[in-house]
Amino acid sequence: MREQTVAMYSFLDDLLTLTRPSWARRADPRRRLNNAQVLTTALVAARFFGGNLVLGQRYMEQH
Repeated sequence: MREQTVAMYSFLDDLLTLTRPSWARRADPRRRLNNAQVLTTALVAARFFGGNLVLGQRYMEQH
């Protein structure tokens, strides 16, 4: 499960970095999670925890 999570995050981070338009604003320095982390948490919840976002978030916090 950990390997799949890392693969999902790496893919999403690369995809979002490559498709970011040049005119887009920089990320707010106060944010705690980047977009790839948020999307990975949602995908992990859907894939491994039956869509339960709370369990997905707990898993991501622990790993």
